[in-house]
Amino acid sequence: MSGEHDDVKSLIDNLRAEATGFEEEFEEVHSRALRLHKEFLAKFPFSQDLSSIDNLKEIDVYNPGSHDYFFYWVEHKLKPLGHIAVGSSKPFKNAAENLKAFKDLLKKVVDPKLSLSQKVDAEWEEIKGLGGDRHIAKKIIFLYNFDEVMPIFKTEDLEYFVEKFKLDREGEAKSIFGKPYKELSVGQKFEVLNRLLSSFKSQIQEFKKWDNFMFSRFLYKMFKPPSPRLSASYSVQGRPPQPLGRAGLLYEPQSELEVIVLFAMYHRELGFPYILRVGSEFPDAIVLDENGERKSIEFELFSKSFLQHQHPISECDYIVCWEDNWKDPPEEVASKIISLKERLQDILG
Repeated sequence: MSGEHDDVKSLIDNLRAEATGFEEEFEEVHSRALRLHKEFLAKFPFSQDLSSIDNLKEIDVYNPGSHDYFFYWVEHKLKPLGHIAVGSSKPFKNAAENLKAFKDLLKKVVDPKLSLSQKVDAEWEEIKGLGGDRHIAKKIIFLYNFDEVMPIFKTEDLEYFVEKFKLDREGEAKSIFGKPYKELSVGQKFEVLNRLLSSFKSQIQEFKKWDNFMFSRFLYKMFKPPSPRLSASYSVQGRPPQPLGRAGLLYEPQSELEVIVLFAMYHRELGFPYILRVGSEFPDAIVLDENGERKSIEFELFSKSFLQHQHPISECDYIVCWEDNWKDPPEEVASKIISLKERLQDILG
């Protein structure tokens, strides 16, 4: 136990040593992101004016061709405040078409009487594409609860950082919700992990003055969450492949061909009604999107394999993969990645 304590102390000492340099390096990005956030809140002032939610129209929520609708801000303009891998505009279109349900969710986002877990666990799954691990919902909640939420939207990334500092998520889960961590909902886990990291941040002098945005980016810089790696045996990250249940394949994909099989099963739900061609030369497939436009797709087991294969990104509209392991990809790449692992969580619920 003493050795573990010494390891954490050494880790914190290293963070303190790096903090000043990071703050100076990050200053310009931080200032620009905060200016964009301020513009966003002025355009969509839901916390200050609930009537602005009631007055939303479909084109305010989703308007292809425009660069000023709600979800364009959330996904693209405010990307510096936290990346979400969406891969398709279909969830945004669904939100616009289910406008009343989406407005009700926005009201919960800005309701000061609701806890963080209640906001995340609200009925996001009623709008197809907003359920699952609720990355999109978490980012929206963060944007309107900036001082209370860490912009770390993947549960596994939050768990990784909490484990790095040996923070007691089991104790926190039982203290707040009276049950083991593994029994918590997505929102309850998000609240537990946020509380632990926020408390840790407040105890370190160098980080007290930082906002959650800066602290989160610092964590990602210092500790890269592990990326999936293929094993020589039939395994994923050194473990047996996980069952997929209702997805069709018995186990998660172990090859690019199995990714293609899953795409063929769910291409309509992913926003591509028709497949025109699948072949062995780059790009792997030509499809039609919901607007009837031809789009090219390259399939990969893991997104970063696209980089290793040295494909020209300008000649590919989408990278469809099982798991997105490409940390901090160029902006032109990030918007093209469709992770079936993430999207099937939303599609299958």
